[in-house]
Amino acid sequence: MAERTDSRDMVIIHSVFRRELRLAPDMVRAVPDGDTTRSGVVSEHLTDLLDLLHHHHEGEDQLLWPKLRERAAEFTDLFDSMDADHGSIGSSIDAVQSALRDWSGTADRAHGDRLAEALDALLPPLVDHLDREEERILPLVDQLLTPEEWGELGARGFGLLPPQKAMIVLGQMAEDTPEENWDVFFSHLPEPVQQAYTTIGAPAYLDYVGTVRR
Repeated sequence: MAERTDSRDMVIIHSVFRRELRLAPDMVRAVPDGDTTRSGVVSEHLTDLLDLLHHHHEGEDQLLWPKLRERAAEFTDLFDSMDADHGSIGSSIDAVQSALRDWSGTADRAHGDRLAEALDALLPPLVDHLDREEERILPLVDQLLTPEEWGELGARGFGLLPPQKAMIVLGQMAEDTPEENWDVFFSHLPEPVQQAYTTIGAPAYLDYVGTVRR
């Protein structure tokens, strides 16, 4: 029997965006006025997170939507809606990144407030989009894409990450994922990646969380 496509790994990465962007506004607000050391730590964390989200959506635009449009033309309105979401969410990401640049090197309170407000504005439409993607798109993925085609999306995303940052992303993915789902996802990673995460990545992520969320 041919292997079935299992898109649950998409739910795992979505959980990272939900959690980290929910925590982000208060993380920014907690930085003391003028504390550029702390703003630098938070800024690097947010920059990496926003880059991950951007590349996640870019990968879908390149590797997912064209295949689904070709194989499920009856859902064109749904795909158009999801595509439009990417455009509006992309504009919100741009607004956050602009505010982040203003705040990062100064830790100015007013700039921090604007950054936190931009993060607050990004979260609701993003969560709505992720929810609809899980409810409407992933069942189509499981039906219409081969495991190899689906794997291209994750491989593209991780291929854009430096090794150290890839370990942090794996830690973020593991944090809230039920053990059964994590075990399935983890078993599909190359063995060297599994070994690196177990011996280096997981402990490094604990240190990372301790630094970023203190």
